[in-house]
Amino acid sequence: MDKRVTRVFLIYAEEDYRFCDLLISQARSSKLAVEFAHMQVKQPWVPRWKGLCRARVRECNGAIVLISKKTHEAAGVKWELECACEGQLPILGIFVNQGEKGPVPEEIRDAIVIEWDWPEIAKFIHLLDSDSLAGGSAGSVG
Repeated sequence: MDKRVTRVFLIYAEEDYRFCDLLISQARSSKLAVEFAHMQVKQPWVPRWKGLCRARVRECNGAIVLISKKTHEAAGVKWELECACEGQLPILGIFVNQGEKGPVPEEIRDAIVIEWDWPEIAKFIHLLDSDSLAGGSAGSVG
């Protein structure tokens, strides 16, 4: 049974780690064939960190940005977004807190941005494994 695993890079403010954990938990519960990559420690001022981040992003089929009020000022998020856009990854933005939406980062203004909705998130991940997203732009999801 040789099932391909989709790799998704998660972009989020360090303070929003619990939403990252929730997303990973929901994917496991759904038994999705997906692996998540992310940079737990955000050190965009360290050249080695930037290189490692770029390498991890390049290994992924797409990216998910967890958007909160902290996202726009969070260390490392801008660099992670730049790497995802540079790699022309399909990107999905997700508002993590319906009552306190943060601004959508400029880098993903053309991407699909949704409220937290597991069926829609799962659909995005499934689409990453299809030919419809191959070679898509950072703002294109399908």
